[in-house]
Amino acid sequence: MKMVNTVELKNRTNALLRQVARGEAVIVTRRGKPVAALTRLTDAGLEEFVLRYASGTGAAGAAEGPQPEAPPKYRYMSLAAPFGTLFVAYGPGGPVMVGQANSPAAFEREAERFLGSVPVADPEPPADLRAQVLKTVRDHAPYRGPLDLSLVPPFERAVLQALRRIPPGQVRTYGEIARAVGRPSAARAVGTACARNPLPLLIPCHRVVRSDGKLGGYSMRGGVALKRQLLEAEGALPALLPIGR
Repeated sequence: MKMVNTVELKNRTNALLRQVARGEAVIVTRRGKPVAALTRLTDAGLEEFVLRYASGTGAAGAAEGPQPEAPPKYRYMSLAAPFGTLFVAYGPGGPVMVGQANSPAAFEREAERFLGSVPVADPEPPADLRAQVLKTVRDHAPYRGPLDLSLVPPFERAVLQALRRIPPGQVRTYGEIARAVGRPSAARAVGTACARNPLPLLIPCHRVVRSDGKLGGYSMRGGVALKRQLLEAEGALPALLPIGR
């Protein structure tokens, strides 16, 4: 079974219909809730459908009762960080997106663009997940839990996995990460992967700097000033030559 939102249905109608023709059910969602289902009809099913609607009973049959809602694909929680409110979206595979926003609604809109569906606020997020995220955000401890990188392209995924191995208090250059993933000439592409990191802090892209000792950019709200703040809190600024310009 495949789940798509209404935007995907509009943009990929033909491809989705081919999947239905091969026998895969497609559930269409809007704002994270199922609103329609596309399934292949057998010859018998098609005959029954035509007979029911020809006799005028189709509408009644379609209203036999509400169908149970499918669980949302992603949920999210909010937590207080030293630099503002942080939102964390997660699914069965772990956190999938971290962001800052002025309100839950603003985060939901941002998340929908990346996730393809609107995450649902979780009034009781998993206690162990919340504790792990807080420990990483507040104590700068490495995040050891699983992370969902299924929406990230392969090269960027390899870069993000390499970033997870940088311990607190240390930095790496974009070129060093490029060599670590087997693409020594791809330092610029590594910078792009860092800028697109959907899980900042949990994946410490702030620990990647330029080879001349300058900090480089940072995609989270607060930009380079926040990057400097994080590295200073971790004791990594002395590792930069010249120090963190």
